[in-house]
Amino acid sequence: METTKILWSGLTGRTGFEAIKVAREMPDVDIVMGMTRRDMDGILAVNGEKFDGVDWLKYDLDMFGPHGLFHLVGRAAIDVIVDFSHPDVFDKVLELAICTGKPLISGTAGLSEKQMMALRCTTSHIPIFRGGNFRFKVKKFIDEAVKLAMTTSGPLTLYENFYKGKTLPSETSRVVRQRIFETTGKRIGVSSSARLGRKNLVCDWRIGDLHCRTVGFDELAHDVLEIAKVMAKKPAKGGEPYDLDELWDDLVSWAL
Repeated sequence: METTKILWSGLTGRTGFEAIKVAREMPDVDIVMGMTRRDMDGILAVNGEKFDGVDWLKYDLDMFGPHGLFHLVGRAAIDVIVDFSHPDVFDKVLELAICTGKPLISGTAGLSEKQMMALRCTTSHIPIFRGGNFRFKVKKFIDEAVKLAMTTSGPLTLYENFYKGKTLPSETSRVVRQRIFETTGKRIGVSSSARLGRKNLVCDWRIGDLHCRTVGFDELAHDVLEIAKVMAKKPAKGGEPYDLDELWDDLVSWAL
């Protein structure tokens, strides 16, 4: 069985923690490298989560220096780079993807317009995934919301509620608005709030009688790893990054 080897940027973050655990249960994916701000030399666990078997890179190393990321990445063969980190290290991650020629899955929130432009320009050189949504369950909800808009004559409002600290409005709401407008020409309202507790990191969407609720990051991590397996075999396409709609036929057998 072919194994997809991943470098995960932000591996000690919330999604990365879950990805390490989920990857252990998947026979065809392996997180072999992690990027972090921490000094991880000799550290095999953080907050009780084991990272044995993971090689480490630090963001503050000179990208092209004699001990830089371009040379360090040669310590482990990788197929895909996943980035769930912070906008202030995004430029280094994108440069690493370019110089290694590896597909990049970009999941870092809060990128500037300049960074998004750089990401779009890079799609001509390497395969890039940057969806407004990564979760298969939410993808189904978006499809159902579009169908609802096609059969509803009155106004519609998308209500979303998140854990405290979530950036609002969400990228998912942007995708819902865009998909509905492109399909029906209708503009829907969006009401966003972040009143939920952070313990289970709940995300909740409602539109009409439709409802979608996700809890925690384990499901997100699993879907991202499935996306990574598909992106490892995709060519660069240019123009815009791949999104979940474009990969759905490759993923649907698992998602359903």
